Amino acid sequence: MSIAVLVMLFYAFSRNNRGLTELSLIVVGVIVVITGQLWIRYREHSKILKQLATMTANIVSHRPAAPLFVEPTNPYKELADQLNELQSRQQDESKSIENSNTELITILSSLPVGIMVIDSSHDVIFSNHKMATMLAKNILTQVHPYTQDIRNYQLLSLIDDVFDSHKSKQAEVRNVGDTAITWDTSVLFNQLADDFHILVIIYDISDLINVKQMQIDFLRNASHELKTPITAISGFTKTLLDGAMNDKKSLVEFLKIIDQQSEQLASLVQDVLTISHIQNGQNDHYQVINLKTFVESQLKSYKSTAAAQRITINNHVAATAQVTADANTLTRVLGNLVSNAIKYNRPSGEINIGYSANDSYWQLQVADTGIGIAQKDVSRLFERFYRADDSRTKQKVSGTGLGLSIVKELMDAAGGTIQVKSQRGVGSTFIVEFPIVNDDVHS
Repeated sequence: MSIAVLVMLFYAFSRNNRGLTELSLIVVGVIVVITGQLWIRYREHSKILKQLATMTANIVSHRPAAPLFVEPTNPYKELADQLNELQSRQQDESKSIENSNTELITILSSLPVGIMVIDSSHDVIFSNHKMATMLAKNILTQVHPYTQDIRNYQLLSLIDDVFDSHKSKQAEVRNVGDTAITWDTSVLFNQLADDFHILVIIYDISDLINVKQMQIDFLRNASHELKTPITAISGFTKTLLDGAMNDKKSLVEFLKIIDQQSEQLASLVQDVLTISHIQNGQNDHYQVINLKTFVESQLKSYKSTAAAQRITINNHVAATAQVTADANTLTRVLGNLVSNAIKYNRPSGEINIGYSANDSYWQLQVADTGIGIAQKDVSRLFERFYRADDSRTKQKVSGTGLGLSIVKELMDAAGGTIQVKSQRGVGSTFIVEFPIVNDDVHS
C-alpha cells in the first residue's frame, strides 16, 4: 500500500496534478498515524507480555511479586487477573506454611524431650534446644554431620543400625558423665517420596529408673528389717516351747527379748504405714502454736532416755515464738530429730534446739555434739533404711532406719526443706524449714 501511495504521489508531481498530490499527502498522513498507533500498541503489549512472563517466573520460583493491573479493554486482562489471583493464593499459602513451620519449631523447641532430624546424607538438619542440653553440646544451626554432636557410643550404634536396616529402633541408652543418666531413646526411620530422614528422640528417664530402684531397695530392705525381729521372736518362742520355759531365769530373759523385738517390729510397721500415709496425702490441721511450750512438752518423752546417757537438752526457742503449723507433722519431725540426736550423741553430750524466722519461712534447728556424719553419707542420709558406716552401727537406741526418711517425706508434703550440717567427731545440726502459712488460709 505504501508503494502504491508513493507511485501515486510521484505521478501527481510529474503531471502537476494538484488534487491528486493533496490526496496522496492525506493518504500518507493517515498511514503514518496508523503506523504510529500500531507501534504504540505493540510496545504496550510487549511490556505487558514481559510483565506476565516475569510474574509467571516469580510464581514458579515462589518469589513475591507486585500484582499486574491492565485496562479492561486489554486482551490480556483475563490472563493478568488469573495470574494475580494465583500469586495472591500462593503468597497466602506460603505465609500459612511459614507460620505453621514457626509454630512447629516453637513446639519442638519447648518439648521436654531431645529431638534431632538427620537426613540421608548423615547431616543434622534440625535439633531442638533440649537435645543440646541433654548432649551437653552446642549444636550448630548449619547443616553438619551428626557425629559432630553425638559422642555416646551406644546412641551412635543405634543410629547406625537404623541407617543400615531402614527400620526404627528403641532402647534405653546410658550416658555416663558427672552423674549417670538413662535416656529412653527412639530412632525412627521416616521414608519420604524419593528420600528418607531419621528422627532421634531421647527422653531422660533417670528419675523413673531411680524411683524403680528405690522401690526395689525399699522392698528388699523392708523384708530384711522385718525378717530380723520375726526371726528373733520365732526362735526364742520355739526355744521356750522346747523346754526353756521351765527355767524361770531363761523365761524372763527370753520374754524380754521377745517383747523388745515385738516393739521393734511394731515400730517398723508403723513407720512404713506413716510413709504410705504421707505419700497418699494427709489432712493437715493448721493452728497457731507457741513453739517453746510445744517443744518443751515434746521433750518430756525423751528426758529419761537422754538422762540415761547424761545428755542435756537445751530449749533455746524464744518464749514469744509463735508459728502456724500442723501439730502432728511438727510432733513427728521434732520427735525423729531429737531421737536421732540422742542415739548418735556422746555420753554427757548436749542437744540444742533453736528457732529463727523471716518473712518467708521459719526454721527449727536440732544440733547435737555427737559422732557426726561422714560427707560421703550426707547425700544418702534421707534414703529409706540407709545406714551410714560408723554413725549408724554405734546406735545406743534401736531404730527402724526410717526416721529421717519420714522427716524428709513430711517436709516435702508441707512444702518445706530439711538440711544437715555435720562434722565427724564434732556433731550434726539438722535444720527444718517451714514456709510461712497465713492464718486466714486455714482458719
